[in-house]
Amino acid sequence: MNRRDFIRHTAASGLALSMASGAVELLADEKKTDAPSGPPVNCAVIGLGAQGQEMLRSLAKLGASIAPVTVICDTFEGASFLRKATALVPSAKIVSDYRKVLDDKSVQAVFIATPTHKHKQIALDAIAAGKHVYVEAPLSNDLEEARAIAKAGMDAKTFFQPGLQVRNNAQALHVLGFFEAQNAGTLIGGRAQYHERQTWRREWPDDSRARELNWRLFKETSLGMVGEIGIHQIDTATWIYKALPVAVSGLGSIQEKHDGRTVNDTNQCLIEYPNGVNYLYESTLNTSYEGSYEMFYGTKASIQLRDQRAWMFKEGDAPTLGWEGYARQDTFSIGIPENGTGLKLGSGIALVADASKQLALGKEPGKVGTDVSKTSLYQAINAFITSIQTGKKPKVGAKEGFQATVVAIKANEAINSQTRIEFKPDWFII
Repeated sequence: MNRRDFIRHTAASGLALSMASGAVELLADEKKTDAPSGPPVNCAVIGLGAQGQEMLRSLAKLGASIAPVTVICDTFEGASFLRKATALVPSAKIVSDYRKVLDDKSVQAVFIATPTHKHKQIALDAIAAGKHVYVEAPLSNDLEEARAIAKAGMDAKTFFQPGLQVRNNAQALHVLGFFEAQNAGTLIGGRAQYHERQTWRREWPDDSRARELNWRLFKETSLGMVGEIGIHQIDTATWIYKALPVAVSGLGSIQEKHDGRTVNDTNQCLIEYPNGVNYLYESTLNTSYEGSYEMFYGTKASIQLRDQRAWMFKEGDAPTLGWEGYARQDTFSIGIPENGTGLKLGSGIALVADASKQLALGKEPGKVGTDVSKTSLYQAINAFITSIQTGKKPKVGAKEGFQATVVAIKANEAINSQTRIEFKPDWFII
């Protein structure tokens, strides 16, 4: 699984928590995730691994009349993933040198999905070539390289958008509204996890190319699990808390994957925010138990996010908001003991972002739930293409991308050194 595309599996893993549906879904304000309408934007994708292929699928979902992919680029000639990418866009021109993409005057938007440590020069050259640029997060595995990308993105006359997918996710935006309305009360903290049993290793007959292909496994080229995956879940906390962290502590180890890698397969990380509000992050490649999610605790209610699904768990003494009686109640439990009853965690109110649209289509939101087919990546790409068509600046830009990258880099440093690092304000200055 690609580091940035981890979000795809969280919705499915969320179903491991048993749920019993009630009557009617919460009628939320619809967040627009439909394909943009406007002149077509010619696109190119550089880097055709798992994430690059998901970009191609998302662009295909937008449609060739909106975001035609005219050029694709990768250096691994003959690789199976390159053949898969070619099959997704058979009419696209294939090149192995990204500079040929930038020389193509017809290409308007460039999506960069190469390994993190290869982002800098491609991004700088693409911006200099006058392209609209979408760069996956993190911007780089090096602080100064990330700053250079961000500065170029901020100064560009074209649009620049980092791959902070959650900030464009309609479900997450819907949940953000509940926090902003103080429906959860005072936020006292949160936690998140990424649990997936996998190796992260990809096989290749040539040793030198195999190491290049497995760049995530080595500290020289990878920010580890907390940087390559956790950046999204930690940035969710930064976004919801509306504050940058003040310190980070970490621990990590290789528990099972003793195969020559130098990045940990298991990590714990504590991110400290202002006013004593903390966020605990855990990641591992050794168990899939409970999957992946973000949890935020408030004095009136707590809210859990699992990609395109979310639930609110209200406190018994919290005031009635008025709509609870119309919402679907899902009962959560973990494990199945011998008596078969499970450990009950309580009842959660389902928060659905597109319920009004489903009603308009004659569906029952209480039964259907959120439209999970429109992934976070699809929605982020949708927003980027819409910005280009309308001339409106993306709401997630270089500043946010750089700040998230700083946090990811320092969190990885804290884990590797098993120490506490206090963030310096000038680290976040572009």
